[in-house]
Amino acid sequence: MPDVSALNLDDIPQPTASLGVLPAIAAEKHPDTPFLSDTAWRTYDGPVRNFAEFALAVDDYADRFWAAGIRRGDMVAVVQRNHIEVEAVMCGLGKIGALPALLSSSMEVGELLECFARLENPYLLVDSLGLSRLAGSRRALRLLTRNVLCLEETEESWVVPVQERLPHTADPRDEDEWFVITHSSGTTGTPKMAAHSTRSLFGMVAPMIMIFRDQYTPSDLNAKHLSFVHARTCAGMLASLETGMPALAIADPDPAHVKKLMLEHRPTSVETHPNVYIQWEPLAADPDRPFSGVERFISTFDAMHPRTVRSLLAASDHPGAHYFEAYGQTESGPICLRIVTREESSDYSPRNVGHAGGGMEIRIVDEKGEPQPANTPGFIETRSLGRMRGYVGGDPMPADDSWWPMGDIGRQLDDGSLELLDRIVEHVDGVGSLLEKEDSLLEALPELVELVLVKADDSPDSTVFAVACPRPGSMPDPERFHAAAAEVGLDGLQVRFWEWEAMPVTGSYKVRRAVLRDRLASRIQRTSLGKES
Repeated sequence: MPDVSALNLDDIPQPTASLGVLPAIAAEKHPDTPFLSDTAWRTYDGPVRNFAEFALAVDDYADRFWAAGIRRGDMVAVVQRNHIEVEAVMCGLGKIGALPALLSSSMEVGELLECFARLENPYLLVDSLGLSRLAGSRRALRLLTRNVLCLEETEESWVVPVQERLPHTADPRDEDEWFVITHSSGTTGTPKMAAHSTRSLFGMVAPMIMIFRDQYTPSDLNAKHLSFVHARTCAGMLASLETGMPALAIADPDPAHVKKLMLEHRPTSVETHPNVYIQWEPLAADPDRPFSGVERFISTFDAMHPRTVRSLLAASDHPGAHYFEAYGQTESGPICLRIVTREESSDYSPRNVGHAGGGMEIRIVDEKGEPQPANTPGFIETRSLGRMRGYVGGDPMPADDSWWPMGDIGRQLDDGSLELLDRIVEHVDGVGSLLEKEDSLLEALPELVELVLVKADDSPDSTVFAVACPRPGSMPDPERFHAAAAEVGLDGLQVRFWEWEAMPVTGSYKVRRAVLRDRLASRIQRTSLGKES
């Protein structure tokens, strides 16, 4: 098992080329490397089964964008369904030097319009789903966008279909220019739009490339169900093209569908969001053992609950099965890396997110910015090769060697590993770590697929409420819940039982705590007025 903290900064490689032209280079080196998706592409007519065909798709998009009048330096907001084809769209725009801003189609319409305004009159590129989400805002789009272009045929007269083709002129941005804009999760407020270059995206995945490059073989397959507009996926796309790693992109996370995919393709590596892994937990107990061939379960978006980690590792028959996690954010890229083996999973705590990887640094500071000694809680700051190049509409970025505030509270232990305790905006004085208490409650209540502790307001001494999501088919038991809450020091904790589908989540399935708090407050108010059944 590799030591993720022992990577030498001097050994970290550099990107081969701008991500806009990397598909063509990868197609020359690894034309037959599988590049699969579970559902058909809608916005490209040809087959995409390997790197060679992926590169053809990228060139086809570039020809269509060129015919539509998009040129180097043009800003293009992209809103389409969650499918790997959005990554080919990104590369096609990047090849001609345009700047794509990838926006999740699951965002609230008002938030999408706000993003368009901040992008200052971009082209808007949509598919049929994106068009359906935004059709009611036609008048606002006239004011906020340069033109609305649709990747699919449409009868809407105010939308321009992108079907014509002209041979494009490749004019890619260099490795240090802004290449793509993605957005933060928005779990605690309005999503921010962060720009990355090819080099900063490479910095996100360079340690993983170094760790796993010698371990992967052409027979391995990396299956991913992610938010395909997220910076993590853009970096993962780059890593796959750089290393020739076979890939399977999963758009549909339904457990029954995923089971079929696992049994058909037998991937050796699986990556998805923590709240999707929880939905897949029943597959771990399936007698057909769909995860039996998986060596590596990966998650980089949030901590995974110990119960889920143990279930997944027990579902694998691979002798080296392990869970690989990374702590970071859209702006910083991954900072801490940790590998948990099957033997270690019984004592696994998601609060310990591991050690800084190669080219990454951590420190803990107090309110005055003074470094804190080991085992002392404070504010987490980092330095990394994967840090973004800037916010859209934001102030100039500080120097690369400056420390970046993560917005989290944590402490470094004697061995140098990091314990993540809370988001600063969610911390409650006198409660310790809300995240740790969430972990403990989910451990004690396996009938739940999610449990979120929410502050009633922004004050540091706020009252805490719980929103719990029972697993489908199970009935909530308030008495059992309150007994478990008392065990973790939350005696008298008020709880609301919601279906998972009612939870406000991001495109990466993280609960939007600020939105949840507002909805919870509204329901509590209606209850007090006797209007909620």
